[in-house]
Amino acid sequence: DVLLTPLLTSGASTVVFDQLSYSAGPLPEQLLADPRLGAPVWVVWGEEDPWTPPKRVLALEKFSAVKRLVTVPGVGHCPHDEAPHLINPIIVQFMESLQNNSA
Repeated sequence: DVLLTPLLTSGASTVVFDQLSYSAGPLPEQLLADPRLGAPVWVVWGEEDPWTPPKRVLALEKFSAVKRLVTVPGVGHCPHDEAPHLINPIIVQFMESLQNNSA
């Protein structure tokens, strides 16, 4: 009931479809190739991500903006949701690296 009832409301199918088909925006590769990107980037990804192949993630290292690739073992597609206790310290490290100009 908790899951089904909201899905039966008017307009719910549109929202669900939009969520499931969301890829209308630019790809990470397109964003990282944009010459206007002047900020350093750390790519953090869950090693158990079922949707993003490791080869694709590793290929992001070729972009000059990517300063670090952080693999989080045992975590899937949404590491920030699945393991905030692992991700939050990485974010703090990233912010500190910006402050020290060592991103």
